Amino acid sequence: MFYVGTEIERMGESLDATEETMIDGIRLCGDVRRAGYDYDSIDSVAGACFYLACTRQDEPISLPDIADHARKSRKNIQHLSAKLMSELDIQPTPVEPDTYLDDGIEEFGFTEDQAAECFELLERGKERNRHSGFAPTTVAGAILYAVAQKHGLDIRQRDVADFVNKTPVSIRKSYKSFLELADDVPVDVLPPQTIDEAIATVQTAFSEHPAVYADDARNIASDADVGDNASLAGVAGGAYLSVAQTHGEGLTASDVSPVLGVGSQTIAKYNKRFDYEG
Repeated sequence: MFYVGTEIERMGESLDATEETMIDGIRLCGDVRRAGYDYDSIDSVAGACFYLACTRQDEPISLPDIADHARKSRKNIQHLSAKLMSELDIQPTPVEPDTYLDDGIEEFGFTEDQAAECFELLERGKERNRHSGFAPTTVAGAILYAVAQKHGLDIRQRDVADFVNKTPVSIRKSYKSFLELADDVPVDVLPPQTIDEAIATVQTAFSEHPAVYADDARNIASDADVGDNASLAGVAGGAYLSVAQTHGEGLTASDVSPVLGVGSQTIAKYNKRFDYEG
């Protein structure tokens, strides 16, 4: 299996195939192996699976080019591809994230409820076009990690990234857009993602304070020059703390921290950046 996968990667890289096409080809080879299918040579099955993957992923690579790189005849590859489609019920359509979700659910031991939540997030994501621009593997990985985070499962970004053959950065950049669609996500798992959301959260938590605190905090937080990588929940928390303390409230960073799901040190750091005078 390792050699077959290496062969598909070799062909894919030589022919400038996408990563998704190569992953699909390797996955198809795994299906062939698990089915115990009797093929004539490794080169044949690698060529046939790569050809099928190109078809499924709408990859503009011709059969003659695949045959040249597979070191097999066009007739051999086309014949074996047709047999695999017929006998193993391989569908000649682009692979959707569902396939990778099914495999990931099994790999990481999700419960039935967690599995159902994965597919619910996928449907919600499609309705809101959250999947647009992402490869199916990235979408699946993002959803798997989002559900794992929500339920406090001991699954790392790297675990998921390795499983879907993506980088941890890809998972980190995409999972929150799906986690936002989940129900009842703890604030320590997904802090508010905008200044307005964060201010609304603290205003609700400290409803005994005058509404003007939230208004002023929103204004100074929105005007703050904190850089692209700043925690917006932390910025908003620091701004609200600054306003409240200026008005004589006995509020601390430790009070605001659990409300926003951001560390008290982060709240305190941004609090020091504001010079609110009321």
